[in-house]
Amino acid sequence: MIVYAIIRDFGAEAQAGFGVGARVMQAMFLPVMALSFAVAPVVGQNFGGRRADRVRDSFYSAAGIASILMLLLTMMVQFAAGGLIRAFSRDPAVIIVGSEYLKIVSFNFVAVGLVFISSSVFQGIGNTLPPLVSSMTRLLLFALPATLLSQRPGFQIRYVWYLSVVSIFFQACVNLVLLLRELRRKLTFHETPDLTTAAGAASIG
Repeated sequence: MIVYAIIRDFGAEAQAGFGVGARVMQAMFLPVMALSFAVAPVVGQNFGGRRADRVRDSFYSAAGIASILMLLLTMMVQFAAGGLIRAFSRDPAVIIVGSEYLKIVSFNFVAVGLVFISSSVFQGIGNTLPPLVSSMTRLLLFALPATLLSQRPGFQIRYVWYLSVVSIFFQACVNLVLLLRELRRKLTFHETPDLTTAAGAASIG
């Protein structure tokens, strides 16, 4: 809503270009979103089983896979952004806006993947407040500067895309810092007696 309000003065072609580009981007995120959906239950099971090593391995493995996938998508967008937009619109103005949008925002694809994965790990260990705080911070970091910049002379639509990249990169950094702190705090389990071994020893005795 904020982006559409800011770019409405650039005409219908700009709004259409952004709309098509955003839908293409969302479709490209589906594999990493599916990966993030799988991470939460895996982390939750191992966290409940007091397996700190598996919780960490799940996070690092998922973060690595997501980063590789997003890096490949970034490279694809840099070389084929125009073709991706052209599949949905033949209007030259729409293609120009949409392809420029994809090329710029693709620089935050890896950061987006890390946001997805870290948020799912937070869900798995039972604390969804940090990703909520980072999301709200990112929204403020994007919305306020974008609105102020749009009122200045010489404003260009690409400034909005650059702000989006910066804000998502900031969100990813905040998520990772908070997650690593949370893992250090929650993955320190106190030793408990092995009930199975104790029961076996009692039956033998």
